[in-house]
Amino acid sequence: MRSPVGEGRERLLQALFDEFGETGPSPKLSMRQVAERLGVHHTLLTYHFGSRPGLLSAVLSEARRRDNLVIAAVGKDLGFAALCRAIWTFYSNAEHEDRSRTFFHLAGLAVYEHKAFQDFAADLDDLAHLLEAAALREGFTMVDAKQQSIIATACLRGLLLQRLLTPDAEVDAPAERFITSLTTTIT
Repeated sequence: MRSPVGEGRERLLQALFDEFGETGPSPKLSMRQVAERLGVHHTLLTYHFGSRPGLLSAVLSEARRRDNLVIAAVGKDLGFAALCRAIWTFYSNAEHEDRSRTFFHLAGLAVYEHKAFQDFAADLDDLAHLLEAAALREGFTMVDAKQQSIIATACLRGLLLQRLLTPDAEVDAPAERFITSLTTTIT
């Protein structure tokens, strides 16, 4: 009897997390190498994920979904600036550096192949939605909450990218300065 549609893909995703952890396989590994590590034929990965970038996108999207659940649980009662700080603390942690690298690798690919990365791009707003909800709790209008969440998400991602591109750069102090500035702009 065949598994319901999607169940095989979900089992493969879980196997990928079991084998490679939260960061997924290295972007340097081929589909054949990943399949070997999982003990499956590479055509199975191609069937479910399409390509190596598709596989990385699926793993990263699932990791981000899990991250957002953790951040949402921690931040459900936090104000906007405190939630920004929690997000920064979470993603600037050294244990998430490989996942951040994969994120920016895929974001770069998505710029050139938007259609191939539609699911990945659609999930990019999840953090902004969490921040938007925090801003609404603080009394922002819908328009202001949306705009402030986009600005904050872009700034935090930019700082993470800066850290990856110039590892010697001190970005924690600018991140804190940005987050602190939010408490003076939110009223």
